[in-house]
Amino acid sequence: MTLLAATGESVTVKDMLIAFTVIGPIYTAIAWYSIRKTLTSTARYSRDGLIAKWMGAFLVSAFILVASAYAGGGYALIGVLIAVLVPGSIILALILTPYISNLMASPITDAMEGRLDEHWKKPAYGPVITPRNRGDYQGALMAVEALLEKHPGDFEGQMLKASIQAEDFGDLDAAKQILNEILTEDERRRFNLPVVYNKLADWHLNLFDDPDEARHALKKISEAYPDSKAAQMAAQRLASMDAFEAASYEATDLGETYQEITAEAENNNELKGPLSIPTASVEDLALANETALARCIDRVEAHPNSIINREELSDLYFKHSNEPELAIFQYEYLIGMPGATEKQQVAWLNKIADIQVKSGCTQDEAKETLLRIVDLSEDRAGATRAKSRMMHLAIEIRAANKKNTPLKLERRKEDFGLM
Repeated sequence: MTLLAATGESVTVKDMLIAFTVIGPIYTAIAWYSIRKTLTSTARYSRDGLIAKWMGAFLVSAFILVASAYAGGGYALIGVLIAVLVPGSIILALILTPYISNLMASPITDAMEGRLDEHWKKPAYGPVITPRNRGDYQGALMAVEALLEKHPGDFEGQMLKASIQAEDFGDLDAAKQILNEILTEDERRRFNLPVVYNKLADWHLNLFDDPDEARHALKKISEAYPDSKAAQMAAQRLASMDAFEAASYEATDLGETYQEITAEAENNNELKGPLSIPTASVEDLALANETALARCIDRVEAHPNSIINREELSDLYFKHSNEPELAIFQYEYLIGMPGATEKQQVAWLNKIADIQVKSGCTQDEAKETLLRIVDLSEDRAGATRAKSRMMHLAIEIRAANKKNTPLKLERRKEDFGLM
């Protein structure tokens, strides 16, 4: 069986089959590469939809070629052009143009605006959050599991799944199992571990009222990365937990004491109006400051790297005990603490300069402290402010000395006629 092509040459069915046999594998390889690349770089398309598009494009192309070959020349070819070729080309354009145009234009657009696919590499968890907000926790769990099948090992998805298990189902063991799976990834372990154990500490505190396990989780961070910023933050949380518990106990004791006073007054028929609390004397204030200092020292000994406790201890040493050397030592300890950032060190050096200015140190001593800031953060805002402060350091010291000097009233013997 022969077919007359537009050129007048004879085209057999065998020739057509050979052509499709040669073109088919090449087309399949191109389609497979495109589908695989698209699925790995974006979550906008489904695998079945992409396969259907490429198969449809192949069938349309084959139909156009076969119809053109059968038409031959003359009016038949014109009919094929109008009825088959133009609609088929439009269909092919709708199917393949996005891929071809992106392939041709992507080097230019990527250089100017960045890769578009990078915005779609991570899965969108809107289908998980929506049912969770509605209270459909099982549906949310199924949705996040479906997304994790497409994107295995995605950190955000795994943490979301663990949160659903712990916060919505109350299944801490299942949540811990997911967290352990996250920690098996060695490449991102240094980033994932602090997040995982901080979240676990939150669950122990807020959901299961187990502060001991929360402390254990936070200590894991310091044990894994002792000289890191994450370890410093974990130490601050541990110190804050202990300080909060101590404050809660003090508030409870105060409330019980107040109740005992009112109960005793009622029994003695002495409560005839609002209970008057006597004002604190100078001795009481001194005792309170000593008590606060002793408690703060205990907290610092328990948590040496606690920023809040060290700063409070420095304030107590300077304002109440009048020991500026010990106050400065607390900030020096914080400056040398592992994990301290440059911004923190600059702030603490300024605190040392404040103490030196207010405690009567010389201008050279305060200037030396400010020069440490310049050396630490050269060509940055902290160094600029330190240089500006050095220029006005003499004025600052005079103002501090004037404020600390008590006002003396001169006594005169003259009679001003006031008597």
